[in-house]
Amino acid sequence: MSLLNNAIESIQVGVEDYLMGDSKRYLSAVRNICAGILLLYKDKLCRLSPPHDKEVLIKKDIRPIDDGKGNVTFIGTGKKTVDVYEIRERFNSLKVTVDWKKFDQLNQLRNNIEHYYTDKSPDAVREVIVTSFLLIRDFISEYLEEEPCNVLGEECWQALLKTKDVYQAEEEDCRQTFLVYGFDSQILDRILANIRCPFCHSTLIKAKDGSDIFPSLSCCSCSAYLDFKDVLEEEEISYRDPESEGIFASCNHCETRNSVVKLGDKWICFSCHSIYGEVGHCEYCYSFIAGNSEDTFFSGCLMCEGQMGHYMNSSAYNHDD
Repeated sequence: MSLLNNAIESIQVGVEDYLMGDSKRYLSAVRNICAGILLLYKDKLCRLSPPHDKEVLIKKDIRPIDDGKGNVTFIGTGKKTVDVYEIRERFNSLKVTVDWKKFDQLNQLRNNIEHYYTDKSPDAVREVIVTSFLLIRDFISEYLEEEPCNVLGEECWQALLKTKDVYQAEEEDCRQTFLVYGFDSQILDRILANIRCPFCHSTLIKAKDGSDIFPSLSCCSCSAYLDFKDVLEEEEISYRDPESEGIFASCNHCETRNSVVKLGDKWICFSCHSIYGEVGHCEYCYSFIAGNSEDTFFSGCLMCEGQMGHYMNSSAYNHDD
């Protein structure tokens, strides 16, 4: 079993202990969660180790050897692995940043439980456990480059999400994924306030790389992969007005087809970021367009030339006159 699997199992058991709500189980939770976090740190060191020895950075003993080609390389020896102090030293050298103050609180509590006793109240122990949840989430996301919802399992991840710090960190990560699309803060706030996972109803939605106007999405709560229309259709049901016959409208400003969606009480073009207060159907060709559709029967829209254009192009119109 891999270090990562061992780490996750230990964290899951610790979170299960915490969820029991029994102060006696909090001490077990501290042991398991602390052990799991240390295994996450060791897994990162293995990932940073060179190909010739993927465990060299977690070994307490590291020795130089001649590789037979005149080069000096390093290998790990023995069965002893790095302790907390050595992990910290190696992370510092490798520019891996951890909130050691938060970890030290957890580790000191674990040491007191193991070797002495703790005079902390159950509420104080619970607070240390909850603080560790952010350490877990941040490290998995930033340094293991994994989605916590995929790695931790549903029950464990939902327990972490219920804590304010973890939820806010995940919320900010979601926001950052949309920033690369160039939305200003006004439009971005509107997008994030009006999209929701159709499966678990979470608003923690991340934008993924996409070649289309609309990014593909993933839910950070239930791990579902979504198209943009998936998170809009639920909103569409709630519109219940004559304009809600289509999900996507075409943009009059940049002339991009099916690039405008309703978010709250406004319609936003995902191509040029124009904001519209109204949409409607062209009175001539019935295309769904953003902007004022008045007089479109005669003048047309971006999709047609209207009755006037039809007349001008018809054989009945004498171009020589």
